[in-house]
Amino acid sequence: MREECSLCGEVFSYYQLRRCHRCGKLYCGNCVMFTWNKNMLRNVPVCLNCARRFVSPKKPGTKYSPLSEYLARRARYGDFASLTFAKIESIIGANLPSSASQNTQWWNNAASRTQAQAWMNVGWRVHAVNLNDRTVSFKRIASPKKETRKKRRKRTSKSAAKKFQPPRLQPFRRRRPSKTRVAKAWARLKNVERRKMSMRRYRGKFKPKPAFEKKLYKPEAKPQK
Repeated sequence: MREECSLCGEVFSYYQLRRCHRCGKLYCGNCVMFTWNKNMLRNVPVCLNCARRFVSPKKPGTKYSPLSEYLARRARYGDFASLTFAKIESIIGANLPSSASQNTQWWNNAASRTQAQAWMNVGWRVHAVNLNDRTVSFKRIASPKKETRKKRRKRTSKSAAKKFQPPRLQPFRRRRPSKTRVAKAWARLKNVERRKMSMRRYRGKFKPKPAFEKKLYKPEAKPQK
């Protein structure tokens, strides 16, 4: 029986392939590495794809999430920030699309766009864009007022004069068993009755020896009382 490696695509016999402990697919020896598992206390095979995800997992967020982090830190020092396109590319670690340097509408403060969400979610907006100088100026919006917790009401004389009344205990109601539990119990009872009916019946007061007595004693010998 021959199988195909899920990574390189080469065909091997089934016994030459290894099953990944994480994804459960079959891989050849070149596409698998062994790592120590604390629960199983032994080395288990892990494919290169799963190992790459474990070593360098994807960071949560979008491509422009580093820009929102940068602007959030910049808010401590001022309400205005002027950045060049090259600076933004170094912050996000990738190149901006060609439409960012050709069309000013790419920098619109539209909540439906991912790049606009990067600066609007942290309280910034694009104030001006200069495509010739390749610069963008951001302006910080006034942060909304946080809702304060309601103050506790002072204990008045009327509330203090009232006696404490414990809550009423509700009467205990026994729940009816479900139909599945009743059906299982009924099936077990029927199985016990069938076993009793299938057992051999002997006349008189004769009782067959149990299985452990038959193993311990021979039929001729009698146990001492």
